Amino acid sequence: MPELTRLWHYQRPKLAARLLDRALQQERVALFGPRQTGKTSLLREELIPLARDRGALAVYIECWADKTDPLGSINYALTKALDDLNVPDSPTGRKLRRPVTRVGALGATLQLGEPPKRTLPASKFLQIDALITEILARVKGPVVLVFDEFQAIATGADADAASAALRAALTQASKRVGAIFSGSSEVLLLETFSRARAPLYGFASPEPYPLLGEDFAGHVARKFRQATTRELPLVEAMDTLALLGHQPEPFLNAVNNMMANPKWSLADGLRAMLDPQVRNKWTINWFGLTALQQCALRLVFEEKPPTARDSLAWVAGLLGGKEVAASSITRALEALVDKGLVARDLLGGGRRYVVGDPVMAAWLRQNQKLLPVPDDA
Repeated sequence: MPELTRLWHYQRPKLAARLLDRALQQERVALFGPRQTGKTSLLREELIPLARDRGALAVYIECWADKTDPLGSINYALTKALDDLNVPDSPTGRKLRRPVTRVGALGATLQLGEPPKRTLPASKFLQIDALITEILARVKGPVVLVFDEFQAIATGADADAASAALRAALTQASKRVGAIFSGSSEVLLLETFSRARAPLYGFASPEPYPLLGEDFAGHVARKFRQATTRELPLVEAMDTLALLGHQPEPFLNAVNNMMANPKWSLADGLRAMLDPQVRNKWTINWFGLTALQQCALRLVFEEKPPTARDSLAWVAGLLGGKEVAASSITRALEALVDKGLVARDLLGGGRRYVVGDPVMAAWLRQNQKLLPVPDDA
């Protein structure tokens, strides 16, 4: 996390408490919102510590830890949590593990130690139930499972089997376990819990993640005034935050540029952040593409049908008149999807592509002078 992002982190205690209250009541919430908008920070840095303060075991589960095996990622996180409980001197073990029981009879005392550790089944589909059962046997309070990027469960080769195993395990433990399923793909996450006949149909209550807005912009404006004695206009801050897809990190990057240059406005700070001479992830993404991929990305950005005849002729002109086949553009688009630069517009039926990151779209808008692609690219 960049220094300014860490120092000016905006706490959302009411939102964290509301989500935790529901989880502690053994509710299951599906929280969906765009990437890089603060969901993970809210869950890891606010909700999970709050859960521990309330005497609950909170387990953060990164479902993208192994994108090829989301259920394996879940089992791995549960195993780590169980290992932490088994370490005698760990903070989690001391605070949350069940106390040793002593039974007295006729002056004699029998000490009952930790519950015996069970052997995990070989099947990963059964392991999740065994791991949750083992955790519940070793903690005295409620358990909150926080699944991040949960939509990954729906994209694996064994998606239905993994979903069914998860549902069975959580249903068995429903009296003590609450769950929050967070995801950056609204469509995939909603489909996971709303598609008829899907294993997780109706299993969680979908809820949109509240994007950072005026409260966050006001928080940054106050911090800016304290640091510089200058004003950060709230309306301009709100417009810039919206342009950047309500992502706190690039917004604070632009503010930091403004803060370092006393005569700059926020617009100046934004232009500096999006300067193609600055080494950042958007510049690296662009210059890491082939010429054909750059053309395909611009076609998506300008909302031109990528494989239409006019589009192919336009790309051919950029590439020095060399004929371009529709299949070549399709392969370039697939590469852009793999890189996370474009995505299928699932809300529109998946028939068109969109630039996935609003900041990348802002970068393209500012740097159209880089296009057309040089002939020798």
